[in-house]
Amino acid sequence: MDTALILAGGESVRFGRPKALVEVGGKPMIRRVVEAVTPVAGEVVVSIAESRMADAIRVELPRVRFAVDRRRGVGPIEGIVRGFEIARGRRVLVAPCDAPLLRPELYRLLLDDLGDYEAAVPKLEVVDPIRAVYRRTRVLEVLKTSRGIRSPSALVDLLRCHFIGSDRIRTVDPELSSFLDVNTPADLGKVLPKMESSSVG
Repeated sequence: MDTALILAGGESVRFGRPKALVEVGGKPMIRRVVEAVTPVAGEVVVSIAESRMADAIRVELPRVRFAVDRRRGVGPIEGIVRGFEIARGRRVLVAPCDAPLLRPELYRLLLDDLGDYEAAVPKLEVVDPIRAVYRRTRVLEVLKTSRGIRSPSALVDLLRCHFIGSDRIRTVDPELSSFLDVNTPADLGKVLPKMESSSVG
């Protein structure tokens, strides 16, 4: 079994509420992300900054498990630490909550390309460690022995990684739509036309 770990974080200053629950095309973004990873993962864990967020997300996603940050203000590495601690899968598929056009084919490709590596990580213009596949036990070992890891990129630096370039990724995601994040209300205007043209959900 593999685990999908969705990094939901906390309140968004720009949106005035948790970004995970912002609707895109009639569905909360986190629901779209979970629907994308469910075909390739046996369980879903959602990483959240505060336990009070769980009730709102559970309305949309009653079957997911939650990992709650212990340290505040640390960023996504805390979500990865807590998520890997409770994940049950041999491999963990990490995904952001704000990528409503995420495609399951991306994760199938990363799983296929993992081979004997400890992680399969997209590398477009830069490395993308929060849309990647990791071997759970190895990540836990690194987190235990290497104190002071402050970012997902720093974690990747300590793993034996297979970096997957854009040409390879375009074979399953021609427009690289999986990498379009909604960080601001203005970004919604970029996502909706792509969603309509691809008839997503």
